[in-house]
Amino acid sequence: MNRLLNAFVKLFIRMFLPGIARSLEEEGQFDFQDKTGGQAGTDPSLCLSVEDNGADTTVICFAGMAVLYAAMPKFEFRKTLLDVGGHYNFIWVRDVHRSLYNVALGGTPDGYGFYARIIGDALAKLGSTHNVAIGASGGGAAAFAFSGVLPVGLVIAFNPAFPLDIYASARNRWRVFLDGKKMLRHPGDYFEVVLVTLGAYYIWKRVCRLVGRANTAEALDWYLRKNPPARAVLFYSDHCLPDAEQIRSVDRALTVTPKPVNSGRHNCMGELKERGELGPLIHKEIQTWLADA
Repeated sequence: MNRLLNAFVKLFIRMFLPGIARSLEEEGQFDFQDKTGGQAGTDPSLCLSVEDNGADTTVICFAGMAVLYAAMPKFEFRKTLLDVGGHYNFIWVRDVHRSLYNVALGGTPDGYGFYARIIGDALAKLGSTHNVAIGASGGGAAAFAFSGVLPVGLVIAFNPAFPLDIYASARNRWRVFLDGKKMLRHPGDYFEVVLVTLGAYYIWKRVCRLVGRANTAEALDWYLRKNPPARAVLFYSDHCLPDAEQIRSVDRALTVTPKPVNSGRHNCMGELKERGELGPLIHKEIQTWLADA
């Protein structure tokens, strides 16, 4: 994203989504400009951070694609889970290229292999018995996908963005832009989904240009590489048209439990956080899974 467009997006968010703007600034995420391979460097600490708390359960937290979130997702998950009495190790993962994890840190088009390798190494060092993958939007798709090639037993995703060509399709753009009822009744929800739709289209076209449409990784295919697949809980906004449609893509996976959230926003995770429900919800899902393990 060039400087002019970057400035416009930031101004737009400040005007129409002030709560999100404050969160982005607090988390050091309020910058949507592209990062090239040369700028990103090759130090894995740029995209992965580990917090070893001596726990037997590790939570792997994947950042989204900077449509509304970027950077390490520490702010969203660490305090949220610790405040409800959780005792977990954490692995924070982000994609500095905003490529849906298709591009490796050094800029090569083998992102899924690269991230699976460095996360797997981190898990091996921690030595935890139980591992959980969490993410929202593009991060939710990553959590879903990497569970198929890593020792992950539970996925908790919020509006996971796959297949992204639903959000990026011309049909969806017209439906979102012309949703006059939402614009009049819930303008905050409307403008957030418009912004995410534009961002998703931009990211999708960019990823196809970087790695080729035929080479983009499909989250569901990667998830199903493991037999049986990890248990997955997918929270989705039942009043957000593209997210409600995307959730149907997991119908053939019997290990996935879709759970609707009463929300018209793409960022239902942020909405749950605002209600004070996010930490208890995630903690409960993890503890229920551990009790069954």
